[in-house]
Amino acid sequence: MIGSYALTPQIWPYLLTAGLLVSLAFFSWRKRAVPGARSFAAACLSALIWVAGTIAESVAVEPTAKITWFKFQAVWQLPTITCITCFILDYADPGRWLSRRTLALLSIVPLLELALALTNDLHHWHWLGFSVGASVVPLRGPGFWAMFAYSLGLMLVNLIAVAWLFVRSPRHRWPAVLMLVGNVTARVLHALEFVGGQGATRWDPSPFTIGVPFGLYAIALFGFRLFDPLPAAGRTAIEQMREGMMVFDASWRAISLNPAAAGILGIAAARARGKTWAELMPSCPEAALCLGAGEAPIEVDLGGAEARCYALTLTPLTDHRALTIGYLLLLHDVTEQRRAQAQAVEQQRALAMLGEREQLARELHDGIGQVLGYVKMQAQAARDRLAQDQVAAADAQLARLVTVAQDAHADVREYILGAKTSAAAEPGLVAAVEQYLQRFSQQYGLRTELIAPADGADDALEPTVEAQLLRIIQEALTNARKHAKAHLVRVSVELCTSDAQVIVQDDGLGFDPAVLATAEGQRYGLGFMRERAAEVGGSVEIRSAVGAGTQVLVRVPRRKEGT
Repeated sequence: MIGSYALTPQIWPYLLTAGLLVSLAFFSWRKRAVPGARSFAAACLSALIWVAGTIAESVAVEPTAKITWFKFQAVWQLPTITCITCFILDYADPGRWLSRRTLALLSIVPLLELALALTNDLHHWHWLGFSVGASVVPLRGPGFWAMFAYSLGLMLVNLIAVAWLFVRSPRHRWPAVLMLVGNVTARVLHALEFVGGQGATRWDPSPFTIGVPFGLYAIALFGFRLFDPLPAAGRTAIEQMREGMMVFDASWRAISLNPAAAGILGIAAARARGKTWAELMPSCPEAALCLGAGEAPIEVDLGGAEARCYALTLTPLTDHRALTIGYLLLLHDVTEQRRAQAQAVEQQRALAMLGEREQLARELHDGIGQVLGYVKMQAQAARDRLAQDQVAAADAQLARLVTVAQDAHADVREYILGAKTSAAAEPGLVAAVEQYLQRFSQQYGLRTELIAPADGADDALEPTVEAQLLRIIQEALTNARKHAKAHLVRVSVELCTSDAQVIVQDDGLGFDPAVLATAEGQRYGLGFMRERAAEVGGSVEIRSAVGAGTQVLVRVPRRKEGT
């Protein structure tokens, strides 16, 4: 015993409740930016003072001290209930219902009760008297019943606000339920205490009257993180993102999709839940097979008549044990990207055609143009010989004209053969070379061989590089036919790290490489081949010896990664 107070085991539930209120008040003040947190912190402080008065009453020994502390705690009950009402109003509709005017009006009745309690000895409107035993039992006056009716009115306001929140906001339904349970629990426990529940049930419900509702309010306010901007930002980003997003469970059934995905698939999100991809998009069974095998990213066309191209990117979702618990599927619209790529290819093809026309003009000028000029001169000379009755000389000149015309005709046929091969060849350099070699061998009776990678070197070179390389190979084969008198021509294709290497090897007569630097060497078309190789960043090297055949070595750059 210390003075007029004595410790009793009954205070432990109150101390635990006080510790809970201190923690909630501190945490709520730290989160005071959350709507309703300031009012909830004020309610926790008011309830803490209420509990402190209850503890003091429990340990007081003298009746006068017990009555004093009973009055102290009683005047803090209505402010606590009022703060809870402010908290619920601010939570249900932030910035609308809890205005300064509302706060001023709600403060009037608690202040009036404080005045009645302080002056009760003069009028006895609040309490008519007290009986003191293990606890204080008041004889309540008309002022108390008026305040009690007011507290029931506040409870009705709370229930209306919570019901409004439950109906208007599906995201807040669980918090609304917790608030409703908190209000009802507080009223029921308070009623037990009010009608003398402590004596009837042999336990004091007062700590639970405060602790249970406040715990439920705290969970409703902070547990669902409804006012946390980060989850809200994530939800908003998902709802506003242009890419479709779908979430599947481990059995490949849809459990969530954003508005963009619903629009792409043409189905409401509620109807899509629980369905597999095959059920959602029966027109794309190949996509279902690829997704089931985890082979995304793939591209599919969706949208019916106005189909658009979508790239599907699949990401497995795993838990802390690295076990797959679902899948995240993103649908990225790449229609415009594909159109831009197709347009770029068309532009590249058009530029290649213009370049080929310029090259053809040079070849016609240097080749057939010179031949026709020579034919004109020889024909005129033959006419002059005939006019002079020099028949033998005229016949020799006409024979040379026949030979030149035959060579020109062969050159034209060979160019047409190369042009047809370039236009009709299958995708890929190796397929085009193989097709050209077959036609070349059939037309001229010259044996050819092709040595190339097993995969065909598809996509290893840019289209413009393939076109120029094919024309260089054709020119090398023409030289082997016209000048080398070869019986066999072997074409080898090899892919290196940064470039591709093509070797055209014949078993013909060969020549002295020094001839290439002379005017006579220009007839081998080396300048033509080097010019085409330089246009794509490549090079040409010729190796030959008299009687040992000729080797043409061509190097061109490979396609860069990501192009």
